[in-house]
Order: sequence, then structure tokens, then C-alpha cells
Amino acid sequence: MKFIARSLLILLALYGLVFAIGDLFLAHEQASVWWAIAFSIGLVGFQYLVGPWFIEWLMTIVWDDDASLLPESNRDFVKKLCAERGIKIPRIGIIYSGTPNAFSFGHIPSNARVVVTKGLLDILTPEEANAVLAHEIGHVEHWDFAVMAIAALAPLLLYQIYMFTRNNSGSARLIAWTAYLCYRVSQFIVLLLNRTREYMADHYCAEVTGQPNVLSSALVKIACGLVRADGEYAEKIRSGSSAEKKAVRREQRLGGALAVMGISNVQSGAALALGGANPVEATAVMRWDLVNPWARMYELNSTHPLTAFRVLALNRDSEAMHLGVQYPLSSDRRIEWGRFPFEVVLWAGPVMAAWALFIAATEEHWFRIGAVNWSSEAQAKLLIVTGAAWILRTWYRYHGAFGHASIGSLIRDTQVSQMRARAVRLAGEIVGRGVPGAFWSPDLVLRDDTGMLFILYRQSIPFARFLFALNADEYIGQRVVIEGWFRRGLRPYVEMSSLTTNDGNTSRAWSRWVQYLLAVAAMAAGYIWLTV
Repeated sequence: MKFIARSLLILLALYGLVFAIGDLFLAHEQASVWWAIAFSIGLVGFQYLVGPWFIEWLMTIVWDDDASLLPESNRDFVKKLCAERGIKIPRIGIIYSGTPNAFSFGHIPSNARVVVTKGLLDILTPEEANAVLAHEIGHVEHWDFAVMAIAALAPLLLYQIYMFTRNNSGSARLIAWTAYLCYRVSQFIVLLLNRTREYMADHYCAEVTGQPNVLSSALVKIACGLVRADGEYAEKIRSGSSAEKKAVRREQRLGGALAVMGISNVQSGAALALGGANPVEATAVMRWDLVNPWARMYELNSTHPLTAFRVLALNRDSEAMHLGVQYPLSSDRRIEWGRFPFEVVLWAGPVMAAWALFIAATEEHWFRIGAVNWSSEAQAKLLIVTGAAWILRTWYRYHGAFGHASIGSLIRDTQVSQMRARAVRLAGEIVGRGVPGAFWSPDLVLRDDTGMLFILYRQSIPFARFLFALNADEYIGQRVVIEGWFRRGLRPYVEMSSLTTNDGNTSRAWSRWVQYLLAVAAMAAGYIWLTV
């Protein structure tokens, strides 16, 4: 297998260079914005045309042209489904990777390809694999390749309008900055559309198979399998030969590439891996995604819906078909707003104040916002406000006394978020790194009698994270006591304050104190600026 991640980065860099050089040429020639728009359309069209060829070149796909690789039950299902739907049977391929995933690609339904990994076929039942294949054929029938290519063009066009009108004066400058704001918003809209297409493909699968529960089961297994595969890679890298380590690292790169376009990714379902495929455990873990408003915030920047929302939608399909559900989520799914509005303001406060300070310091050259006079005194006050808001946010995120807890109880907590944490003390065994196989990863995985949890080592001191990472392997296999703050984003984790081994050695993270120090320094600088 080729070095997938590196190849993709190189291709992205090449496209970026072509786009940048093209824009520079158009700007040098003083071309109109219409030429910039035409250039963007041409570049996206070129990517759309050559995209499938690139995917085949980058990935080692073995095509099932002789009908000898895909299990007969899956092959017969695809033939029957395509005949019923009146579409051409897509070309089926297999990637011999342990990472469970599947994806489809092409230009139009008549030249579509559907690819599954060996890891997916290994962990799913034939019926679950059929459900995944139906999901991918749903993408084919819905023309999702073309839809997403057109959608990706919108942010690029808005960016071009901004770039080629930002130096104009008067109302044209307002148009430029409006286009830039719309460009930022459009990126989230494209992600929303991508998540919507995933829901549509899930619903398509439910309709054509008549078994929504089977896809729910497959999605949970895939989520668990993705994280489990990462753990297995870590073990092989730690104990394997040089050749084995090289092969495993290639496998990891492939897994990362598959996550971008596959039926699922590690981020959207990582929490489920902590509950396992057991319906009771998985249901308990999923409740946070459904009732905590921060889940919606975190999902905004994701290409895939959180697995919990997909299971909920499939449960509704099951109920409409008068079927039982395998993962019965609580009927009380009201969002628990609590202090969410206050926490959002507290979270955004330092960032907004810092941006206001940046604008105040540079608007003479860049912005010229109306008739606002950003005096030196106003800028000093903004610096003080930035530091004060930073102190308040840091205190809120790190306050509380450490108390004993179990992992099983923590992952059922629906109140926590990255802003609202629980100060906890956990005892257990370090079973691997948080980023398997990455020697630079300072993060770990802790296991106790009730489950597993990610342990993040965060440090604001330059190079401190890297220095901790160099010795992180020495903790694997050891019993430790960890104090820190339990938080939850797309995955639950504990931000480590201290780690103590059985022999009494302790490693500490000083992130909050460094943040306090920097915030106080900002306030002091603002005060000095104000008084001199």
C-alpha cells in the first residue's frame, strides 16, 4: 500500500499552488472578478473529472471483476438491489485493510465504484455488510459525487469575490467583506450538506432493506472497530519488527484517508468505542450526544453526523415500519441547556476581545470600519478585557477539588463539556497511546474495571508536550493514579493534571497556571499602556 496521507497532502498542496499561482496571474493582469470565477469553476471541474482516477491510483483497490472476492451473499444482494432500482451495478472493490470502512466514488451512477475494506467484512455479519453496501449505493443513486462537487464550488467562488474586490473603495469594499463572511459560513453549510447526504443514504438503506436496525448495528460496530484497529496498530508498533512497524504505519495512513470519505470516521463515533457494541452500554454513552447542546456545536465542523444521531434517525425509521429497535434511546431527549448560553459567552469572550484588539490595531491599514476611532486608550482597555476574560474562562474550566470516580460513571455524565469539567481522580492501567503509533503523541489511554478513557496531556509551555511524549511509552502497562478534568467533545477524555505511578513518580501538567500567567501579563501590559 502506498503512503496515502502523504500523497493526499502532496495533491492538496499541488492544487493549492495551482490556485495561488492562478490567482496571482489574474491579479497581475488586473483581470476582472468574472475571470477569477471562471478560473475557479474550471479548477473544480478538473478536480471532478480526474478525482476518481486519483483515488484508484492512490489506493490499492482489488476489483471484484471476476466475482471471486466479495462474499456471494453480498454480491447477490447488490445485483438484486440494482435490478430493483433500475441502476447499473457499480464496480465493487476491496481494500485489504484492517480498518473497517466503506466508500463510493465516481462521476455519475453509470460509472460508480463501491469499495469496502476487509476489516469491515470481518467484523460485520452478512446482513450488516449488505446494509453498508445499500448505504453506499444510496450515495450512487442520489448523485452525491456531483452534488458535493457543486457544493464545494460555492465557498471557492465567494473567496474569489472577496480576493478580487477587497482593495476597492466604497460599497465594493463592503461587498468584499460580506463575501468573506459568507465564505466562512458557506464552509459550515457544505459540511451540513455532507451530513445531510449521509442521513439520506442511511434512510435509503432503511427503505430498500426494510431493516433499519441492521445498519444501526453496523454503524456502532464500525465505530468500535475503528478505535479498536487504532489500538491494535499501537500494539504492533510497540512490539513488532521494523518491517511490521513500517507496514502498520502505512495501514494507519490508509485508515485516515478512508475516514475522510468512508461511511464513518473515528471522531463521529469515538465515544461509542468506550461503551462497546453492547446495546445497553452504547445507549448510555449516546445519550450525551442527544441531550447536551455542545454536541451540536462540535458536530458543526464534522463531515459525518455523530453516530448517535444516525442511530436515532434509524430508530425512527424502525418505528415507522412498526419494528423494534436494537439501541433504544431514551424517550426524553430534550436538550439540557443549563448554563450553555453563559458558557458559550465565556468560551468566546477572550477570542472576541482579542479579535477586537487585532482589528483596532490594524484597521487603519486593513479595515477602516465606518467612523470608529480606535484610540490608543481603547486598545489598552481591550487588552485588559482580553486578559480578564481569559482568567475567568480558565477559572471556570479548571475549578473544583479532585474526587474519586470510575470511568463507567463518567462516560454516562450528560452535563460535562469542554467548558464544564469534573475534577476527578482515576486509578487504572495505561494500555496505550491516545494517538496509536505516533511517538510524538503525549496522550494515553487509561483502563479501569468499568471501561477505557482517553487521557490528554496538555501543556502551554513550549516543547513540554513533546518532552512528555518522548517518555510516554514508559507508562504503558503500568498502574497509575491520574488527577485531572473530565471533559467531553467529540470523544470523552480527561485533561491530565498529574500522573502518579506505583513507585511514586509524578508527572504534572501546568497548562492552567501558564494560562493564568499569560492572562495576568496581558492585563498588566494593558494597564501600563493605559497609564504611560
